[in-house]
Amino acid sequence: MKKFTINTELLNNKHEILMMKQLTSADSLDELLSQQKISLLYFTASWCGPCKSMSPVVEGVSDMMNGRFNTIKVDIDQLPIFAADYGIRSLPTLMLVKNGEIIDQRVGGLPPQQLMQWLEQLI
Repeated sequence: MKKFTINTELLNNKHEILMMKQLTSADSLDELLSQQKISLLYFTASWCGPCKSMSPVVEGVSDMMNGRFNTIKVDIDQLPIFAADYGIRSLPTLMLVKNGEIIDQRVGGLPPQQLMQWLEQLI
């Protein structure tokens, strides 16, 4: 996972940030889910208009929460098996996974504050 350092007024000091990880193979999901107890799966597709708006929101909120969970981006066009495995019927879909169990999910776009509140309640 690529790491970088940012300095923002909102955070008011430097933090090491973990970027959103793009899933590249079916095998890598199990590996990523085993790295931390909590993962946010972000299901998207290149043709999905709302996904294009949601991607910077998901990445920004993940960065602001400073590595408290893995954020894993799953493009269902590249890995369609996951759409079937996880019952994805609409995009974008967010799933929070803890210890291998789906604990909650949201379908559709969310504003940053609402996404952060949802995550804070569950983590």
